[in-house]
Amino acid sequence: MSADSSTDRAPGFGPGGCGFKSCSAGHLRESMIVQNQATEYSKNRKVMFIEPPFYRLYHDQYCLVKYPLALGYLSGSVIKNTNWSVQTYNADFNAKKKIFVPENDYISEKGFKRYLSSIKDSSLPIWQEIKNSIEEYNPSVIGISAKTQNFISATIISKIAKEINPKIKIIVGGVHPTMNGPKVLDCKDIDFLSIAEGENTIVELLLALEKNTDLNLVNGIVFRNNGKIISTKPRSYVEDLNSLDFPLTNAPKVLKDFDKYPKEAFGYVFASRGCPYACTFCESKSMWTRKVRYRSPENIVAELKQMYEFGIKKVNFDDDTFGISKKNIKAMNDLMHDELPNMTYTCETVVQLAKDEDVVKNMRKGGCTATFVGIESGNNEILKKIKKTQTTDECVQAMENLRKHGIESHAFIMVGFPDETEETFKQTMDFIPKLKPDGVIFSIFTPYPGSDIYNECKDKGIIKGDFDLALYNHQSPLNCFTKNIKKERFYELRREAFEFVDKYNSRAKFRRGIASLRNRGIKATWKRVYSHFYSKFISYTNT
Repeated sequence: MSADSSTDRAPGFGPGGCGFKSCSAGHLRESMIVQNQATEYSKNRKVMFIEPPFYRLYHDQYCLVKYPLALGYLSGSVIKNTNWSVQTYNADFNAKKKIFVPENDYISEKGFKRYLSSIKDSSLPIWQEIKNSIEEYNPSVIGISAKTQNFISATIISKIAKEINPKIKIIVGGVHPTMNGPKVLDCKDIDFLSIAEGENTIVELLLALEKNTDLNLVNGIVFRNNGKIISTKPRSYVEDLNSLDFPLTNAPKVLKDFDKYPKEAFGYVFASRGCPYACTFCESKSMWTRKVRYRSPENIVAELKQMYEFGIKKVNFDDDTFGISKKNIKAMNDLMHDELPNMTYTCETVVQLAKDEDVVKNMRKGGCTATFVGIESGNNEILKKIKKTQTTDECVQAMENLRKHGIESHAFIMVGFPDETEETFKQTMDFIPKLKPDGVIFSIFTPYPGSDIYNECKDKGIIKGDFDLALYNHQSPLNCFTKNIKKERFYELRREAFEFVDKYNSRAKFRRGIASLRNRGIKATWKRVYSHFYSKFISYTNT
């Protein structure tokens, strides 16, 4: 976002543009308002960071069993640099969770209906839980981390908070406001947007509220002033990622229901930020840019040691593209091999890296047991149009390479792109058995507002009028954003694809179960089998 001009700068909370004599009473009233506002945020220095619910809206047992890294990094920055108290709250986590991993047919049918009813009914237990949590902590500021898929939930939380206390300041950050900017303030319950990385922005904004200083001096925010939208100067990115506190460091004292999370919920880590690729459907470059910033291998391993001492033996790297620097990945894997020989990891990567045998060898040496690879399409023309720097032959090579070195290979597959035809759709489905992945993460293309391909859909007339964020996500049964397949036929193809993928994944689970029986023993294998069948059972129970 561009910085505002001098004529757009807000006058802070003081008066402006009036003669002295005519405004003496106004000055007095304004000073009282300033004093009251300063008192509000200086006396109650409590900020609450919230992950909005999304998965729980589909089924209360389908939830995010994870400590969101955004909450961890933001809380660490506030604790280190201010005297504000912090609570983090993952509203997408059910503290009473049982085992439930739904299949595609549940998510796109019964689950989606429940999702739609959940965002319309504020009396449901999930919203009451959120209301009670806000009332219990009584923050003066709430920060909400929002992706496009959970932005509707973020607006509901904002409304709940304002009903509790209209003076609570609502800050929304994350990918969605970063990609969509001032338009997000159409929701009148949201007071501020934090654009791009938020660790430094949240510190400066809290201090500005506490001390009642000029909000224009806080870079990287969007807010209203006297009915006018103000965008401040862009925030510089965090250059030294080593300077950030490890999320687990403060989690025991700030995370609501910390003791109810399983240890694996804290087994997530970032080794870098940024992605050099330019996939048209992806939001990453808007949030982190295409410049990649790295943590040092020593800093990463220090965090992994903390996790290991906590009881975590397996971690997942949440980087958009893990291992983009071959030099860094080798150094990190060598260090993990030497200092954490009993820790394993999983990650997401791209074909261009997975087809490099040296990279895969280094990953295996460092303890990598599984990867999730962005294959997307089985048609080379579609791959070119969405700017994937790979061919179908290279995809096959990458998956073979991973199998060769004993690393599970899961494939991200997506269909329904604007130029998709029935032929390219079927080519992609036929491509899955050729890849021989250990699992398929299947999704329907969704043009998220702010992405390159969203603008393409608008230009081609595929999206007309307003885009209802509540209706569309990667598993939505309403998705159809291709110009070449009629909607009714596309829905038929989608249903067939979901059935195919669910069957493929069931067979793949069985094969992995047999391997687990050989490698892990009966107890570990039974746990997997129980999880699978319990999930199928609970899909058909009432919530």
